[in-house]
Amino acid sequence: MVATKPKPEAVTTDCIYGDCPLHAENPPFNAETLAAMQEARDMASGKIPGKWLNSIEELRKELNA
Repeated sequence: MVATKPKPEAVTTDCIYGDCPLHAENPPFNAETLAAMQEARDMASGKIPGKWLNSIEELRKELNA
């Protein structure tokens, strides 16, 4: 008898909470939210470089800019 590996379960993108707007084909988000989500994807993929700040003062200047 030859042992076989169990088949991996299918990976699903369904949200655990049911119908999830993040996975909808036409999500009900406004343009500003969609732009922020795209910016986050670009940062995660390296298209937009990260920015390091060394102090809370630098953060405050960056947020007020």
